[in-house]
Amino acid sequence: MTADVAGTRLDQFVALKLERYSRSHVKSLIKRGLVTVGGVVRPADHRLKEGERVVVAIVETGWGPAGEFEGWVLHEDKNLLVLNKPPGLLMHPLGASWLKAPEAALSELEPNLAGLLQLARPAILEAGTPRCGIVHRLDRQTSGVLLAAKTPRAYDRLVSQFKEREIEKLYRAIVRGVPRDKAPRVEAPIGRLPGHRKITVTPFGKAAETSFKVVSSCPSAAVVEAKPLTGRTHQIRAHLALLGHPVMGDDEFDTPRGRKPWPPRLMLHAYRVSFSHPRTGKAAVFTAEPPKDFQAFWSLCRKARMR
Repeated sequence: MTADVAGTRLDQFVALKLERYSRSHVKSLIKRGLVTVGGVVRPADHRLKEGERVVVAIVETGWGPAGEFEGWVLHEDKNLLVLNKPPGLLMHPLGASWLKAPEAALSELEPNLAGLLQLARPAILEAGTPRCGIVHRLDRQTSGVLLAAKTPRAYDRLVSQFKEREIEKLYRAIVRGVPRDKAPRVEAPIGRLPGHRKITVTPFGKAAETSFKVVSSCPSAAVVEAKPLTGRTHQIRAHLALLGHPVMGDDEFDTPRGRKPWPPRLMLHAYRVSFSHPRTGKAAVFTAEPPKDFQAFWSLCRKARMR
């Protein structure tokens, strides 16, 4: 871009030329050294000279809206988008800057769902839908069914259902060992110990309850269905660890890594979600079968002599 009016502030010029970026996001790009004037990093209040060359370095490789994203869509209508999230996909950038300037999610080196939704479904953000339509989250390594709202009204109604515990979620997990009780139920508070980051079962935590059911088993592992009755972070993982059967591949609870076979990721999958459609109020149920890596690892567990 070439400055055509002398005396214009750098941040004003870039925000004017790149209409999809807010001025606050432009300032963050400048502060991070991603904007240069004549090859030199300048502050946001730098006054441009006529003819100066301004370059904005924004990495968007692999962020195209077509291709893989469309393959994740399980259902879509004017109000709702239901995705089958692949393992390894980050939900959104760390921190809160993307909430004030959603386009900040697009400047991340690593693709994330907040940015992908802006590219693949720009109407969501154009409608003023909060959080790019994201109404709940799955851990980066967790795969499975994920809901996104396409309008502010749908967002409010889905968030309300989550808050009132009217949405039922079922997960599938491959756990280490085989529970003796084939349908255990755990009621134990979840939270962080004072001075620690790890979320675990602790009397300092918030009330949490999960019901489990063994779906399939082999001598040293099992596929367990988990139904969280509350919505605490890492609830399923912490409760399974309390039972002595951690989710395989869980860096927090399934150690040491010398155990074999070791999975390629956390073996946790959001299998089914049941809720009321945000517009019609009718019952809606969406299911996603576990991905290939989950199924392949379970097959390996059944064949291998685990230790």
